[in-house]
Amino acid sequence: MFAVGRGCRYAVILRRAGLWGVLTASRPRRYPTSMSSSIEKGHGWLLVAVCTSLFFMPFMMAGVNAVLPPLGQSLNASARELGLMGAFYSMGLAVFQLASGSMGDIWGYRRVFLWGIALFAVAGALLGFVHSVPLFLVLRFVQGVGGAMFNACGLALLASAAPEGRRASYLGYSGSSVYAGIACGPPVAGFVAGWLGWQWLFWGSALASVGVLLLMKYRVKLEWRMAKGKPFDWKGCLAYAAAMICLTFGASELASAPALAGGLLAAFVLLMVVFCVKELRSTYPLLDLRLLARNRVFALSSLAAFINYTAFFGIVFFFSLYLQYGRGMTVQQAGLFLALQSVVQVMTTPVAARLCGRFEPGKVSAVGIALCGLGLVVSGLLRVDSPMYVLVAAQCLLGMGISLFALPNTTIILESAGRDRVGQAAGLTGAVRTGGQLFNMAVITLTLGFYLGSEPAGTHNIDAFMGAMRIDLIVFGLLNLLAVGCALARNRH
Repeated sequence: MFAVGRGCRYAVILRRAGLWGVLTASRPRRYPTSMSSSIEKGHGWLLVAVCTSLFFMPFMMAGVNAVLPPLGQSLNASARELGLMGAFYSMGLAVFQLASGSMGDIWGYRRVFLWGIALFAVAGALLGFVHSVPLFLVLRFVQGVGGAMFNACGLALLASAAPEGRRASYLGYSGSSVYAGIACGPPVAGFVAGWLGWQWLFWGSALASVGVLLLMKYRVKLEWRMAKGKPFDWKGCLAYAAAMICLTFGASELASAPALAGGLLAAFVLLMVVFCVKELRSTYPLLDLRLLARNRVFALSSLAAFINYTAFFGIVFFFSLYLQYGRGMTVQQAGLFLALQSVVQVMTTPVAARLCGRFEPGKVSAVGIALCGLGLVVSGLLRVDSPMYVLVAAQCLLGMGISLFALPNTTIILESAGRDRVGQAAGLTGAVRTGGQLFNMAVITLTLGFYLGSEPAGTHNIDAFMGAMRIDLIVFGLLNLLAVGCALARNRH
């Protein structure tokens, strides 16, 4: 830290570099309504680069889910393999979220961000040329790894750059970008797949990622690292990665190979025990388990996030297939309808920010969780001939719920962790989100395997598909309601 007493000359230099607000953020001070032009300029390019990258991470999840039917036909993929396409992407995210936060702490958030966006771009470019399901799954995993790196370090960059009192605003921009990505994913992917082919969904994201990489490299020169010189926990990283891989494949094989699945799930438990022991002994762990034990707010907020994301993220997958096979919509029509939920999310995010200014953020997030649970239960009660207003109501409930939950909960996690653990907290935030996605898709893959076997979903087996969808969404909805207790209990003394 630079002291103010060093003199005006140092202050002027720091202000011109855009660093003054960062270096003095730990001191209580009042900021003017409008930031200085130098800070606005420096942080403006940073916000553009980070928010654009955060847009594409969920965009590729929601977009691929929306074009699963033509993608499955092109690759001749089964229903189980279609589920694995989302699971592998989520697995890449989940495996490297913790590692990416710690890497950013040690080597610099901007540097690791650049590595991640480059990896994301290369994998996306190659995916458009693939005609093999196994190779497609591998590249989706690699793309998820890149997404994990720029997601964790992007959040850490915003949290580190934000002046005192403006962290929620900066994170609000990032949250709006995520929801915009979810909103644009289905309709854009639908139109692109219908007019140009599903390959251009990946090629377009690769080109946009290259643009973000160039912007960050040449227009953003600010860098932060909170643990320079600390050793990276490679053993913990490998143990955690192996555990997530065992969990994914174990869950996916429960229906077809119970013995193999049991062995993989047992390996998952063993590896998680090894990971926890290693983290407790590490001088600079990927995940500070003691922080989870000591910090009630941090722990319960992370648990609430995991439950919520576990319950929520399968909705686009189910609705995409339901609308096309059950309701007879084209891929473009389904994409436009799926955008409703995320449009509501984008519109509600500023409302969530204002509510957090008037009410306790934990209570706002609890209301959001409850709305998500209600929306999931309503979605689980749908039939093939259900009125359209029921579908619209379910989408609106889900959209409002996730926006009211995500912004305050993420802010609470990062604030409660402390400034010296920003990277780890951002990594954990991404890990619980993507871990929830992974668990969600693993459950969906398992359920579809029981109901459909190796057959792809279609109009001929829509009743079986609806049975799997109904069970999963109702269970997820009830599970999501349990997270309300976590959100309310964290503030009790």
